[in-house]
Amino acid sequence: MSFKMSHRGRKSGFTLVELLVVIAIIGVLVGLLLPAVQAAREAARRNACSNNLKQIGLSIANYADRSEEKMPFNKDQAMCNGGNDTGRFMFQLSNDGAWSWIVAALPFMEGSDIYNAFDFKADAYSGTNLIQAARPLKNLLCPSNSSMTAVRTGQAASYFNWNGYTMGGTDYVGSLGHVNSGWKDCGAIPTFPDAPLNRFVPGSAGTPWVNGECMLEQVNYNGVFKQVGPRRLGDILDGTSNSIAAFEDMHWRGGNQTPFDYNVTADSAWVNPNATVGNLRNLMNNRNPAWQQGAGDQRCHGWSSNHTGGASAVKADGSVQFFSESMDHIVRYGLATIKGGEQVNQ
Repeated sequence: MSFKMSHRGRKSGFTLVELLVVIAIIGVLVGLLLPAVQAAREAARRNACSNNLKQIGLSIANYADRSEEKMPFNKDQAMCNGGNDTGRFMFQLSNDGAWSWIVAALPFMEGSDIYNAFDFKADAYSGTNLIQAARPLKNLLCPSNSSMTAVRTGQAASYFNWNGYTMGGTDYVGSLGHVNSGWKDCGAIPTFPDAPLNRFVPGSAGTPWVNGECMLEQVNYNGVFKQVGPRRLGDILDGTSNSIAAFEDMHWRGGNQTPFDYNVTADSAWVNPNATVGNLRNLMNNRNPAWQQGAGDQRCHGWSSNHTGGASAVKADGSVQFFSESMDHIVRYGLATIKGGEQVNQ
């Protein structure tokens, strides 16, 4: 007698419990991996931002090489001769012209086509000039800045009469130095325990800066740039490796708005002389309402970025460095000035 053993094959598969375990493991792995991916992306954005500053540093050096050591500069003579601030962002004949140092440096930062398209003899609001001024320039925008690449300048009509035009923005500005004047001292400066009174004035909000006064304040600008007119490389007595030429500036606005308004306005347009220079007197990434960067005036912004823990700057020798937002105040002062004789330990 023979017996045939017959048995059906068992179907393989996951039980519900096993599937839930697998899903949970995948979720944990994704949760562990996501911060690393985000950090890698931000590192790439920060690197691209540093490359932008490197390009800006090179453009300053190349301009000086072609201009008997004069660096690119703001032209805003009409306002400084006593005119009204309203509406002059570049080359209006009736106002003796005004434009930013970035406009002057365009041929040295892959912007020759834009520079050549400008009509420096035409009104600022003429068709061709408006078209060029509205162009967002990639090397002037930090990839970590999520704001629009162009700004609606009519948002800031309280200071400049921009008539609602749209302009390309900049996330980088030239350094006016560590200025104890009306320029962008938009709130009381805090008392620092390690700050001698000849460097920081406790509680000072700066002096008024209105029509015709900027020429009087030219002597106060102790950085690589001035509000109006050029510096020469030879003016940087502290050494080009010890002086910041340009730095990140997100053009955050504060003033009467709580919490901070992080939207850019007319003060970030790269054609605007007031938008392309800044003061290093205030703390980096300053959001404290007691001495905020923004106080309702377009000139109220400073060294700031969307990077974690600090912001970058390019020195006058073309080298780029990322600085901690908790950097020593005296170090910031030494890097801001061009002939203070400070020993800077960076």
